Order: sequence, then C-alpha cells, then structure tokens
Amino acid sequence: MPHATTLVIDTSTPVGSIGLWHDGWHSVSFSSDRSHNCDVFPHLSSLLALCENQPLTRIIVGSGPGSYSGTRVGIAVAQGLAIAHSAELVALPSLLGTPTARSHSHVRAIGDARRGDWWWCDITPDEFPLHLQVGVKSDVASRLLDPTPTFSLDAIADESFGKPISQEFPTAELLWQAWLALSPEQQQRAAAEVVQPLYIKPPHITISPKSR
Repeated sequence: MPHATTLVIDTSTPVGSIGLWHDGWHSVSFSSDRSHNCDVFPHLSSLLALCENQPLTRIIVGSGPGSYSGTRVGIAVAQGLAIAHSAELVALPSLLGTPTARSHSHVRAIGDARRGDWWWCDITPDEFPLHLQVGVKSDVASRLLDPTPTFSLDAIADESFGKPISQEFPTAELLWQAWLALSPEQQQRAAAEVVQPLYIKPPHITISPKSR
C-alpha cells in the first residue's frame, strides 16, 4: 500500500531538516542555529513544489527536546500547513529521529537541563510516549555504567562523564522511519495527542520586582 503524502519537519536543533514522501522520499537539511524562522521557508517551498499543488495528507513535526525557539518554529509552521491542507498533524519526539535511536532497540538519550540539572530518557520500541527524567549529574553518571548506547543532542565534553557521548541531530528522514516503525496503536495515540514542545521541565520565570 503506498504511503500517504507526508511532510516531515524538524527544527529542534541547529541543523534543520525537512522531508517529503510523495512518490518517493525527498529531503533537505540546513544549518541555522538561531534563524530557523527565516531559513525554513525557502527549503519548504522547494519541497512542496514537488507535490504539484496536491494537498498534504499528513504532517509530522519534531517536538524536541531542543532549541526553545527552533522547536516552536517547526511546530508553528506545521500547524499552519495542517490547517491549509486539512492534513493530519502529528508530533513525535525529535530523539526518535537520530541515528542511534534508529540503529538499536534500546538506547538512552541524555542532555543538559541547565541550572545544575541533567535529563535522561530510555528509548525502546515499547517506550512510547517517551518519558524524560530530570536529576543531578550523578544520576546520569550511574546510568552510564551499563552498556546501553547513549547519545545527546548537546555537545558533551568527554571529561563530563569520563567517556565520550556522541552528539547527534535528528533528521526528517529518520523521524519518518520512526513513524513507520510505530505500531498502529502507537500511531493512533500519537495522532490523538496535543501538538506541543516536549518539555524537559517547566520554564524558569523570574517575576519583575515592579510587578510584586
């Protein structure tokens, strides 16, 4: 059975990626650390031109965790296109679209949660939706004692944990493969979820003294 015409967007990291399934796979990646809101549209237009004005059936967007603004740019673009095309909109964790996550059945992602905290997440075929946990550095270090393949979206110095942690960026093509690897029940569950960024922890808000 042919796949539905599907657009995949991930702008959660400095390397943005957009892909289109339409009688085959087409994709483009671009580096744009802080201006995804400007750079995403030329690449998006070139891919959508391949549809020959046919409407999209489904849009998959990476929900992070990642760049605060980059993730929201991708979601905003996906939401606008979903309305314009009356397309199904699905958010998937960007972590699923990384090389390590697609190459092993059980992997672990870790990252700097700022303000002295770290986050980690175990990814298995049955672990969906993903559950990010937050703790201190020693919590992550204890988990790195086992041989589970581990990666990060952040650049982590080797001396941080006494071992190299590979930095990886998600791609639209791998996120598309992650979608196809989900069971029908998991796909239905993902499609039913509210599309929003994958939060590591609530945002830190400082109240202005003038408002107290």
